[in-house]
Amino acid sequence: MKVIHNTEQLLILEDQPWFIGIMMIVMALIFAFGGMAILASGEVFGGLMMLLIGVGVPVLIGALMVQRVRLTFDRSAGTVSRTRRSVLGLTQTVHPLDRLDRARVGVSTDSDGTTYRMELDLRDPPEIVPFTSYHTSGKRPEAMAQTVNGWLGTAR
Repeated sequence: MKVIHNTEQLLILEDQPWFIGIMMIVMALIFAFGGMAILASGEVFGGLMMLLIGVGVPVLIGALMVQRVRLTFDRSAGTVSRTRRSVLGLTQTVHPLDRLDRARVGVSTDSDGTTYRMELDLRDPPEIVPFTSYHTSGKRPEAMAQTVNGWLGTAR
């Protein structure tokens, strides 16, 4: 998560999960190499299964999870838009900027610990728009929420 552009009229935040994408590619390559090695040793069924499952699962996970998300707050247009781009396509939602109450940090706690994500609180009707589909550890969600709230505060 990072700030791409920050002026009085325009704020753009973006999340590009490079790490998970690279990890899925590395995992697929490892399984592809292993499957080819098994095929070379004469085990056709085992090699094909290793290739199909070992390569297919990381590619599927990557296709579903690796999404570039961009939030654009535009005072001149009076909108806040959330654009999500993945290998499956592009989706965009646009809300009037005057519906945006504030940015906040959503918290998720489970047996592995506590993780966070930035969320937008909209009003009339009440709605929560998450920045990312996943929660993460660290201070970035809080920093992004503070950036958004600071940018909103300059107009109020």
